[in-house]
Amino acid sequence: MSSTLATRLRRFVVVGRTATGSPDFSLVDLAGTSGRLDVLVRCVRAALLVSHGVRRDVIVYLVLLGAPARVVRIDGRVSEWLRPEERRLALIVQRALEERERARSPVIDHEDGPFLVLRNGVAVANGGLEVALASIPASSRRVLLDEDAPDVRDASLGDDDLTIVLGDHLGLDDAARAHVGHALAVSLGPTSVLAEDAIALMHNELDRRAV
Repeated sequence: MSSTLATRLRRFVVVGRTATGSPDFSLVDLAGTSGRLDVLVRCVRAALLVSHGVRRDVIVYLVLLGAPARVVRIDGRVSEWLRPEERRLALIVQRALEERERARSPVIDHEDGPFLVLRNGVAVANGGLEVALASIPASSRRVLLDEDAPDVRDASLGDDDLTIVLGDHLGLDDAARAHVGHALAVSLGPTSVLAEDAIALMHNELDRRAV
C-alpha cells in the first residue's frame, strides 16, 4: 500500500438486511427491484462524498444480505469516478457484483483475501458481515450506532482508526449485533434519522472534534 494513503481511517459498515447481492436489479426502479439497495447507495454518498470532493480517509463496506450474501467495499483513498447521483453510485455497485460472477475480467486488479479488487478501487467478496469485519484490522475501534445507546456527545471516541457499524432502514438484528461483538454503542440524538443522515451526523461529530 502506498505511503501516501491515509493510515487513520473511518470505516463505515452498513448492513442491508434485504439488499440483494445479485446484479440483477433495475437502475430505473432501484428501490423496488433490489431489496432496498437504494438505502445503502445513499449511505455511500453520505460517507464518501463532500462538496466538490471525496473523503480520502474513508472506506465503506456495504453488507448485502439478500441472496447471495456479498460485501461491496468502496475505498475512498483510491476510488475513481464517484459522483453524487444515486443512479451512478448504484451502477458502480451493480458492475462490482457482475464482476464477482465472472471467472475472468480485465477490470479485476488483484485479490485481497476474499475480495476481488477492481481497477476503480471498488472490491467485492462473497459472504456477509463476518467477512467485512474479518478484513478490518483488529486495531480499528468498533463503534455501533444504536438509537437506545448513550449520546455520542458524551462518548470518548479518541482520534484512532474507527469502524462504525450501522443498519439500514430495518436496523441491526441480533445476529448482526453478535457478529459485531464488543463495541462502543452510541446514539446520535433524540430523533430517529435515516441511515445516510446518521452517517452524515457521525462525520460531523468527528470533523468537529478533529478541528
